[in-house]
Amino acid sequence: MYMKLITTSVVSLGLLVGASQAFAKADWADDASKPKGYVAKTADGTAPNALFYGEPPAAGRWDGGPSPIEALGGCTGEAMEAGVVIQASNLDAVKGLCFEGKTVGSMITDNVEWMIREKALMINTRHSEFIEMDPQYMQATIDGAADVVYGAPANGSNCGVVSGWKAGMFFDPQKVSMDDPAAGCKLIWNLRSPTYGATMDLRHISWVFLDAHSGMERIQRWWARRYYMEGRLDGGPVSEGDGTILQKTVLVAIYPQDIKGIGIFSVRYNDPTSQKPDDVYAYLKSVRRARRLSGNAWMDPIGGTVQLYDDWDIWDAVPTKYKEVKLNGKRWIWAIAHAPLVTVDLAFKNTIKEFPAVDMDTPPHFFPNEQVQWEPREVYVIEGTPPDEHPYSKKIVYMEIDYPRPYLGEAYDKNGKFWKTFIFQNRIDYGDDGYQALMPVVGHIIDWKAEFSTTWSSNMKANPDSVQEEDVTLKTLIQLAR
Repeated sequence: MYMKLITTSVVSLGLLVGASQAFAKADWADDASKPKGYVAKTADGTAPNALFYGEPPAAGRWDGGPSPIEALGGCTGEAMEAGVVIQASNLDAVKGLCFEGKTVGSMITDNVEWMIREKALMINTRHSEFIEMDPQYMQATIDGAADVVYGAPANGSNCGVVSGWKAGMFFDPQKVSMDDPAAGCKLIWNLRSPTYGATMDLRHISWVFLDAHSGMERIQRWWARRYYMEGRLDGGPVSEGDGTILQKTVLVAIYPQDIKGIGIFSVRYNDPTSQKPDDVYAYLKSVRRARRLSGNAWMDPIGGTVQLYDDWDIWDAVPTKYKEVKLNGKRWIWAIAHAPLVTVDLAFKNTIKEFPAVDMDTPPHFFPNEQVQWEPREVYVIEGTPPDEHPYSKKIVYMEIDYPRPYLGEAYDKNGKFWKTFIFQNRIDYGDDGYQALMPVVGHIIDWKAEFSTTWSSNMKANPDSVQEEDVTLKTLIQLAR
């Protein structure tokens, strides 16, 4: 690969300054002072909060000793060391080895195994590490639990409407029973809470169009911001406005010239029945006007990409928009929870090196860079059946069990055939106000029918300073578009 990556497990946030110069100094894989299998300590060195995460904590359990699974009689045979790169040439040799109390192969989904064997996916392994969500977010979940009411299904969905929620997660995932028929719905309701903070700012977001055979075709650069009107945890009011709006989003293209100005402004209403459709406005360059789109725009592709608006964060719709949502179970998977600190390096603008977390120089060109580290994460497996007019027959998401963070996803066509893969690279970001948010910074959206991917990368930011509601409006879209 063309360069070593800066990752959150080995580099302090201070290296973000002058990041392009820091790459040359960050070859930690060859640092003799760090033993094989090195994993960074939890940020403040303290034990995870049992009130939030249970005992032992589930959000990344490894501390250098035997894992809880080993203590319960899990895999205790020959171990695979951290740092081994799982690939087609060694997959059969390592599948039966132990890693943190699980067999290596048990953490590889069927579709990921297919990508390793047939499509040259490589998984660079590391030990899991505890990840703590912002204490305000977790405390708000606990404080508001008694007020949240799960009601009757609505809008032709098996999912019930929710009332009484104010901030944090809608439901404490530790108290969502696997036997609860509404478990999947409740967990997707959690995904629709403001997990990124009160405001999400997608800085330097670019979609790179990648052909499996020829590589990079073109780059599209966009500007995006999402402003939550409910569930805000930035030191100000938890709710803004009259309570009718959940969130507002502006997304506008800024490069290249032929698409510059194309964009949308959307308003998602605080309607748990989903009967009131989102208001979505598109700016039309040809007439220099914004026009309102149909209520089904949430199922459309973003620009010319293979990613739907509904694929934002792998699953963007509130659960009552889906005909059925169900929890298929829990399992462990290999996932990217500690992505590189720099995922867009403008020092290499308009080259593949601008996107150091994506392996664009090796066919099929659209997987995570070999040096991006994957680790064991325990996840819920949630399956959704969208409405008939949706392009997919079903979507599956693999989401962290202690908070709503999707790592992997799959989409299936109308014939039930595997169609798309979603691989999201996640890491902690600290907002300008100190808010700690686990968020995606790279999204690999792969269309296997077309053998094509539109992979986005961003130096995303939580709670940027001085952003107000009036900064995310239809007027904002028009000003940026022009």
